Amino acid sequence: MNNPVIKKTAAIIIGIVIFIGLVVGYFTIFGTRAADYEPRDVIISNIEKNSVRTSWATGVDTQGVVEYGTTPTALNFFAPEATKDKTHSLDLTLLSPNTTYYFDIRIGDKKYDNGGVPWTFTTKGAESSVATPTSTPFDSAQGKPTPFQRLQISDGTNCTENDCVKIKEKLGKGCSTQDYFKCLRKLTPTP
Repeated sequence: MNNPVIKKTAAIIIGIVIFIGLVVGYFTIFGTRAADYEPRDVIISNIEKNSVRTSWATGVDTQGVVEYGTTPTALNFFAPEATKDKTHSLDLTLLSPNTTYYFDIRIGDKKYDNGGVPWTFTTKGAESSVATPTSTPFDSAQGKPTPFQRLQISDGTNCTENDCVKIKEKLGKGCSTQDYFKCLRKLTPTP
């Protein structure tokens, strides 16, 4: 065992085995994929004139913050979660009636949005939140809850506007936030 080549080879092999062991140990203890943090199945529900509920899921226990506002470029309001979990639900309150809001979800230092644009919702108008005595949230004939509001997603073919202000007015009514951001991008010169 006095051969220097054998000693050198043995040292390299032992070093590689220790390195592999450390890497595997690190990822076993600390490692998760970035996709585990990414919010999925983002849902807006319980839309009222002054509040909505946002919910989503993650692959690992996380604690998120919903950042929201009335313009897609100024998300100045924050709603943080109190605890870490894989299923998330936050109520956004003190909202204005009949107003379109934009939001993203921040987990740690990373912001997540709807494919490059904030998610959006519009609160009910002041007159539409009054319940009628004949309305029921449960369809007894079908034995299942009836939906209060259906989300319509525009594929971009229904939006015929070229003016960004008109597109913003028609959000959810034939135009999407993607249409709005495409319009804004056309107005902003790229370097």
